[in-house]
Amino acid sequence: MDRRIFLVLMIILGLTSTGCQNRSSPNNSTPFSLASPSVTYHPSPIQAQSTLKISGLAQRIAAGCTAISPHPTPGPTEQSLFPLVSETDWKLGDDKAAVTIISYCDFQAQPCAQFSIVMKQLLQEYPKQLLWVYRHYPLSKINDKAILAVQAAEAAGKQGLFWNMQDLLYNQQSEWAKLSPSQFQDWLIEQAAKLGLNKTQFELTFQSKDIHDIATEAWQHNAAIGMPGVPFILLDSKIWPADLPLTYFTLKDYISLELLEKRQFESCPPPVIDESKSYQATIHTEKGDILMQLFAAEAPITVNNFVFLARQGWYNGITFHRVIKDYIAQTGDPSNSGYGGPGYTFVNESTPALKFDKPGRVAMANSGKDTNGSQFFITLAVTPQLNGEYTIFGQVTNGMDILQRLTLRNPSDYPPPPPGDRIISITIAEQ
Repeated sequence: MDRRIFLVLMIILGLTSTGCQNRSSPNNSTPFSLASPSVTYHPSPIQAQSTLKISGLAQRIAAGCTAISPHPTPGPTEQSLFPLVSETDWKLGDDKAAVTIISYCDFQAQPCAQFSIVMKQLLQEYPKQLLWVYRHYPLSKINDKAILAVQAAEAAGKQGLFWNMQDLLYNQQSEWAKLSPSQFQDWLIEQAAKLGLNKTQFELTFQSKDIHDIATEAWQHNAAIGMPGVPFILLDSKIWPADLPLTYFTLKDYISLELLEKRQFESCPPPVIDESKSYQATIHTEKGDILMQLFAAEAPITVNNFVFLARQGWYNGITFHRVIKDYIAQTGDPSNSGYGGPGYTFVNESTPALKFDKPGRVAMANSGKDTNGSQFFITLAVTPQLNGEYTIFGQVTNGMDILQRLTLRNPSDYPPPPPGDRIISITIAEQ
């Protein structure tokens, strides 16, 4: 395949990975959210009340809400470039995991050693949700022992110790990288015994033509399709964008968003409220309860969305991922990354009568006008700079002291702050 075509493919697939957008956040004066697309979760049916007001609300929801398109399914071209995961692959994690990371790496490349550490950390955190597939891309034109290292790992794999050899090669990379190829082979034979390998069998397999061919073919194939370097990553068939760092924190955010896709909705919420009635919400947090009056008459689409999500359990177990002193407390993203959404967006609703003129205003976070989803924030002070930009749909009536005790954190800080305070559940009362 022509290298230019391959690079265009990389750019296209990178741009479709919207769950992994640039983490540089807007100014702290701006509550924001970035919705990640998906559509695989089917909400349980909710019966709408058969009133004229509900019927009118249904029409307004249909006109003001848009379901987000899912990620495109990779076609034959992508699948031929990057084979599907099979029994011949080296894998760690659960074969039924929701998220699969395929890495193409070189044992002699330092970035691959660093990436291996990151993957081991992620597997500890997501033992059932993550599958790591390791594939070879020995850069033999650059690294003099890249092919030999692949042969060593494959030979160890014949005795069931591939991952042990992988750990050894990466953990002691700085030691053996200085050796000559002949010295490296002697070093490998010595290390094989320490790993518990049958030394004679290892040496014979290591020197076999079949094992050598595996290494050279991996180099030739990946170089021929224009793979730019290592580590080269596919996350659920999508190429990791070149402008994103392969750190624990960026990968963790992306994995969280990929897992969130399994819960997102295929369509906008049905009408579940009656605009003639009054609604209150209680946010049950690990630090205490926060009571809110919801403004169903002023912001019916927004309140309907909030009530729908609360009754679906969307907010259960999530955290206040962004809490800025004397400003806002923001939540509503089950991925806790600040980038997750429910799989749809809807319009702003504003009225001159509602302004950010007192603490405890409850409003939707967004990434621009008419991009509301599930994230919302509560003001901790008077914030007139926010007037006109965000839908106010409620007011805290009790629990401001709980809000003031929430853990301060900004997800854009580095290193990331400790986890935010958890929401246990949100209950809705109708009068």
